[in-house]
Amino acid sequence: MDTKGRFLVNTEGASSFMELATTETGGKAFLGDAEQYDSQVGPDITAAHITLRDAANKVAALVEDPTRTDVQKHEAAAILAERTVAQLAKTKAAIEARAESLYNTGLTQAQMQFAPSAERGALDSEIRAYIREQAGKGEGLMKIRQAMEDKAVAAVVFHSPSFLLDIAPENHTKLRFEATERHVPAAYKMMTDSVALRELPAKYDKTISAVRGSFYLPTVAAQASKRVQV
Repeated sequence: MDTKGRFLVNTEGASSFMELATTETGGKAFLGDAEQYDSQVGPDITAAHITLRDAANKVAALVEDPTRTDVQKHEAAAILAERTVAQLAKTKAAIEARAESLYNTGLTQAQMQFAPSAERGALDSEIRAYIREQAGKGEGLMKIRQAMEDKAVAAVVFHSPSFLLDIAPENHTKLRFEATERHVPAAYKMMTDSVALRELPAKYDKTISAVRGSFYLPTVAAQASKRVQV
């Protein structure tokens, strides 16, 4: 599609961004699909979609506005850009806050379910000894995973430091998630939803940068400040 002249900034990158920004598909690519993420931030993501799409369409309409000069068009587009950036920043903050809340809530629930107890102290010590023994074997992790079907074993894996189990930290982290998935599924869902949300803020930062670089030319918009008031 020929986009030359359709927008105020007609570099290849800016035109491509603006074309996509006016579509639902582009909004999902730039800002995430509201239906694919935690429902509490769905309305925030939708608000960001609407703001970006409406602003991009208005910027496109400015090109043919017969009542404005080029400087005035870029000045108006700069205002639209900052409004859009403000909404995207607001949505980004809501996503970050929700991601943090989900993870902390899920982790707290898992910690409560897997909390050590004085009554199980002797058994937990035996379980740790078994895990250490298996950790040094070729198929040890597989056997540990099988043993984790027992919640008592899963609890020891979860609440014990990796060095007490003789398991590499990265493997221990995976096992803790697996223990949570198996025995505290509600908490696991919160934590995985949080991980998914944590991927979004980088998209918003990139889109904010694209809005500022694609809606208008700062050098042209700045000429408005030289207007003589009469």
